[in-house]
Amino acid sequence: MKWLTKNAILFAVKTCVAAFLALYIALELNLDKPAWAMVSVYVISQLYSASTLSKALFRFLGTVLGGIFIFLIYPITVTFPLLFSLSVSLWVACCLYLSLHDRTPKSYIFMLAGYSAAIMGFADVTVPLDITYTVISRVEEITVAIVCSSLIHMLVFPVRMRNLLESSVSHWYDSAKKLCNELLTAETKEGSPEREHILVQMANYPLSVEALITHLVYEGDSARKLIRLVSAQYQHLSYLIPTLTAIEKRLSLLAEQGITFPDFVAESFSHFLQWLNSPEQSGNAQAIQDDISGSQERIKMLYARGEMSAEEGLLLIGLMERLQNFIRLSESYLGAKERVTSIAPEKKRGKTKLIRKHSDKGLILLSCFTAFTATMIGCLFWIGTGWKDGSTAPMMAAVVCSFFASLDSPIASMKVFLKGVLLAIVISIMYVGIFIPLTITFESLVIVLAPGLIALGLVIANPSTNFIGLIIATQIPGFIGMTHDLKPDLLSIINAAISTVVGIVIAVVLTAIIRNKRPAWMARRVLRRGIKELLQFTSEIKMNASSLLSRQQYVASMIDKINIILPRNKVDPRPGVALGGNLITEVWLGVNCYDFYARHQELLKENMLDSDALMAEITGYFKMRLKNIYLAPPASLLNELDNLLLKTEGLCRTDMQLFSPLFYLFNIRMALFPSQRWPVV
Repeated sequence: MKWLTKNAILFAVKTCVAAFLALYIALELNLDKPAWAMVSVYVISQLYSASTLSKALFRFLGTVLGGIFIFLIYPITVTFPLLFSLSVSLWVACCLYLSLHDRTPKSYIFMLAGYSAAIMGFADVTVPLDITYTVISRVEEITVAIVCSSLIHMLVFPVRMRNLLESSVSHWYDSAKKLCNELLTAETKEGSPEREHILVQMANYPLSVEALITHLVYEGDSARKLIRLVSAQYQHLSYLIPTLTAIEKRLSLLAEQGITFPDFVAESFSHFLQWLNSPEQSGNAQAIQDDISGSQERIKMLYARGEMSAEEGLLLIGLMERLQNFIRLSESYLGAKERVTSIAPEKKRGKTKLIRKHSDKGLILLSCFTAFTATMIGCLFWIGTGWKDGSTAPMMAAVVCSFFASLDSPIASMKVFLKGVLLAIVISIMYVGIFIPLTITFESLVIVLAPGLIALGLVIANPSTNFIGLIIATQIPGFIGMTHDLKPDLLSIINAAISTVVGIVIAVVLTAIIRNKRPAWMARRVLRRGIKELLQFTSEIKMNASSLLSRQQYVASMIDKINIILPRNKVDPRPGVALGGNLITEVWLGVNCYDFYARHQELLKENMLDSDALMAEITGYFKMRLKNIYLAPPASLLNELDNLLLKTEGLCRTDMQLFSPLFYLFNIRMALFPSQRWPVV
């Protein structure tokens, strides 16, 4: 990673200029803590102009919310230290609860509202009459930082985000193309680490794209068309993971059983690969689809004449169907630009929200409880010691617990945060003890601090060191605590440093005891939630309460969970989990149950094919899997599937209308028992 890139140097210089401008204005306005304006500049500033503006707005709203809470609760509780501490701790936990339900950058508003109240309230608890001034001054300091940072980053060589969003979506689709091409051309059909890496990479794209869209809104009217385009593309790209894994599964089964492709199928594959690797894919996609559809019809004819076994025909048709799905998704992605262009700017499209994003309420409550407990213990430490500077301990406990609450295992990141704070303390003491005493004017202060801040800006601009650089850059101004006479107090720095470390240690210890969880633990909880949704969906199918919309909602919701599980299974695998343990099999099970039962109910009744017993077996199995995710499908489920499959296949020989429900029934069996060959009569 290059350090001295154009964008990195621009970011470092612009942020440094914005920080000193904010400090100068805060000093001129005689604000209470001018150093907070500098800190906020480094918190707000991002590499891209739009994300700087969005974070600035989120920070302002969060600070105002926290200030309003303190302003309202302070007069009532300040004379009762324990009640005041309890109120602020509960506020931190409640705000964190709201924040963790939003998986976009907007969650920063509520998280900041929580610990901003602790920062404002604990600082002046010994002088209750100053609380109004403290809250207003805090908002003013943030506002100064927002104005300075936003203006500098928006007006001086602004860095646009649109190219980053476009490239992210393009890489998402290119990853899918690469994997699909490898699946169809590689000699071995077994899974490889590279394929797994691509799938995990694709699972991470949705969250990244959503975050970029949230920020890009603030880039102005010029970005709105791109946002509409990417939003349309995003919906189709999300379905690529289950489609690609279904292709891989069928290729693997065909290879295991030694089934060779008929010449016309191999020819269709060749045409598909030419289309896939063509620079102008959209031109002949319909021809490829027609070619594949023709091959599927020929497979059905061979099966009907008895020249191809049922298992071979169903596997080949299933593979061709998934290739069709890939083409449709690709065409929807590639054609989104034309569809969005045809929409007038003033025309608003109605939106149907397919899913509510997954949120683990149990984990969220555990995170909130940890933040509440850490903040409260910090308060008890402060009250018990009677130490004036001890107010920093609960404040830092609230900040650290809130900041890392979205992580599965926050301890490692918290330790990095602690290391960054310790480095900031050492650097601050060096500046206060050696360099700052030599400054007598604001200009000389700029000369002393600028080289270090620019260097930290370069560290922040580098993705691999962004986190540690941001910690140091935001802590140094606070520790130095620039006063209006430019003479920071070394003793107050040491006191604040000790209290800060105490607060972080409290947060780390409590998180380790209460909240720290392995990624596999999180993946299992999401898996169980997905199984519950599958049970709910199959129950709707049995009661004839399902619809095409509910099918779409089910698929979209499950894909959201798949994107959560896949990266966690990569870093913390748990072998032996039934059906792969990533919900990809479950999403196809629900879809195939719907397509078999709901779409062909009348046809099944006409041919006296009773599937109620099968649906009951499937439901019973997944109820047991809620208790034991390692439980394999029982033999009774296989027997029920085999009986219904053989009966349906026998009738299909005389009535090809039953081929479609036979296909979906075979897909159900293949998902549950992939290693089982066609049942023997």
